[in-house]
Amino acid sequence: MSQPDPCYIHLFNGMNLAGGHMEIGNIDNPGITIQCFAAIVIFIKHVFSSSHLPVYQDVILNPESYLYVCSLLLITFLIAGNYWVGSYVFRHTGSPGTAMVFQLVPLIHIGIVQRVVVLGPESFIITVSSFFMAYLYCKCLDNRTLKKKQITYRTVIVFAIFSGFLIATKYTCAPVIILILFFLQNNRQRLLYVGMSVLSFLFFIIPALPKFQNMYHWIWALFSHDGIYGAGEQRVVNPSLFLKNLKDIFLTDIIFTSMYAIIFVAFIVALINRKRTQAMPLLPLITGVWVSITTLILAVAKHCDFHYLIFAECCFPLGLVIAYKIFSGFLSPLIKSFEKYKQKIAYSLFAATCLFLVIEKIRYIPLHKYQPVGISNYVDKYKTVPLIICVNGIAACERKEAALYLGYIYSGGLRSTYFSFLQNIYPNTYLYSVDLQALIYWEQTIPLASLAEKNKKVLVYLKGYDEAKQQNLLHQFCANNRNFGTGQCSEQLIFKDVKTLQSIYMINNANE
Repeated sequence: MSQPDPCYIHLFNGMNLAGGHMEIGNIDNPGITIQCFAAIVIFIKHVFSSSHLPVYQDVILNPESYLYVCSLLLITFLIAGNYWVGSYVFRHTGSPGTAMVFQLVPLIHIGIVQRVVVLGPESFIITVSSFFMAYLYCKCLDNRTLKKKQITYRTVIVFAIFSGFLIATKYTCAPVIILILFFLQNNRQRLLYVGMSVLSFLFFIIPALPKFQNMYHWIWALFSHDGIYGAGEQRVVNPSLFLKNLKDIFLTDIIFTSMYAIIFVAFIVALINRKRTQAMPLLPLITGVWVSITTLILAVAKHCDFHYLIFAECCFPLGLVIAYKIFSGFLSPLIKSFEKYKQKIAYSLFAATCLFLVIEKIRYIPLHKYQPVGISNYVDKYKTVPLIICVNGIAACERKEAALYLGYIYSGGLRSTYFSFLQNIYPNTYLYSVDLQALIYWEQTIPLASLAEKNKKVLVYLKGYDEAKQQNLLHQFCANNRNFGTGQCSEQLIFKDVKTLQSIYMINNANE
């Protein structure tokens, strides 16, 4: 409930599939693979639970227990996948240093650690991309001779399967196509790769194929409008906002910027020295990494949010290893003079880097620790009183209803089925949309005045608003009461927590 977007959205769509309905209500990411994963977890957990309720009712009553199992599995996948990455690279290169660099993905940015435990596309992107980058390196480059390996058509098909899976998980992985095209050796392989990637993508989005036209219109709207989520003016970018976002990307995180800079410099060095024997096979590889990362950065700068760059961050270890090979060749005369200290220097630098990354992540922990304050202890005392939930941003709060509503509105054609059950278990809960200034009762929008006038008391829960905004909202609730201005509509503070910006008020209508 502390991060319902996107986990409750994917939970509800997984619930659709687990209930035997080929219905996907959310194709924005598209996130199909994570929704299929959620469906498998929900189905298995429900089979082995003691509940005799239908799947959807058990999930709606116990959403956090299902999300907990999903998170445990995602953490397990990350740990097992990270070990597998190191083991695979070491087995194929014989270099523990190279293997450990590919295992650094979870330490690159705090967002990776935060997102990998959430039921969302990023959790799959992190684990799958980490192994794919390691697999790509081992299959395309001989670690000892720095010569490109012969790539078989079978390997090309495996590349395509990984690519289709990643793009079906989230569209931000689309630059993987550019990356692989630079790694392949001839146009026949490239043609096979593109064709198989399309087929792979279609296979992984099978549950969403009936809504393929909606997916196309969504992507086109994102491309052809300059606002977020396909809104704004009908132009590709807003130049001033694009430049601001581009600047923010490189100023947000020094580690991201540093790694990108290393890869870019390696690309320039390889380009300048393309006639050297070692630079020639590495030039297309570093070019592919740099171009694919840069493409994603430019795309994200249109609608900037740093977690959209997670695929680029997963490409960094591949780029850094190739960059190291390029710099080693370019600086070989200098390195020879330190040959007997080479290994000690390399491992000292790696150890220092790893330690810095760990410490840099640890300092974020106190800032992101979720601390509930027991809101339900206050709300549940007034079970017969209508409750208005008014939350800011992504509907994160200590009440289930806001999170359930977020999942519910993305559940597609099954909304009517879920509405009846939600209405039954939460008959007195309403959500207030500040942006729309509308009071929402699951499937319906009702006038705020009608609720205020029909009930002697109304409980209002607010989260994410400062004192001034809270008072403004409370003023709106009273202003929609016919007793407003007569002194008979009053606000009573029930609870307030300044640190988490949460408060509960009772609106009293003394005339009733």
